[in-house]
Amino acid sequence: MRVLLVDDHELFRAGLALLMKELLPDVELIHASTLSQGVNLAMTEQPDIVFLDLELPDGHGFDALVQLKAARPALPVVVISADESVETVGRCIELHAMGYVPKSSSPETLHAAIRAVLSGGVFLPAASIGGLRRMIDADDAPARESGHAPPNAHGEIWDAPGLGLTPREFETLAWIVRGLPSKAIASKMGLEDVTVRKHISHLLAHFTLRRRTELIVMLADKGITLGSLTVSDPSPGRKPAAGERRRIG
Repeated sequence: MRVLLVDDHELFRAGLALLMKELLPDVELIHASTLSQGVNLAMTEQPDIVFLDLELPDGHGFDALVQLKAARPALPVVVISADESVETVGRCIELHAMGYVPKSSSPETLHAAIRAVLSGGVFLPAASIGGLRRMIDADDAPARESGHAPPNAHGEIWDAPGLGLTPREFETLAWIVRGLPSKAIASKMGLEDVTVRKHISHLLAHFTLRRRTELIVMLADKGITLGSLTVSDPSPGRKPAAGERRRIG
């Protein structure tokens, strides 16, 4: 596994690298200290996951999220930041980050984030979830609190029947968790945009939610994971192999 660490503080990257090695002894670490270097390495070195600081010398991490998702839509990005405001966490989720780890967190929290993301889940700080729910007005109707969401089962991999979804809805959900916008999901699944939008509408109705952000927060809150996902964005100049576009795990 290849992990890209994007942070302008070398000492912090070194500490993060040590923690990564504890959890993943065979991990190959790639270091970047600027936004431009990070985006370039994400394309040329083909990492499997990116850990991204928000405060970079040549731009804000929000810009990096936009650029990374434009360059490699299926690449999972976890933000690691000293900013713990609910607004910042929410903005990162809107920009399709798969996780958010405050720099004040314990090593165990980082390990939990890595496990969640590699298992096809979303990781958010527990302290932020309530605020995020209020911010997106998700807790003003008690029916949406339960919906069809399963009880907390952290560590368990869910499948389509377990969530009450069709295989296509489940695959759509897996790509939503990965952070892909509708057009990219349509490309991955070989479907029309309108079909993917219908799947997303069905997912929101199934879980009694109104928008994708609420869906991501619910998945993080319930600890729902969907299985490991394979990054299948093509390298520059390379066309995807037959059948590659549809792999999600």
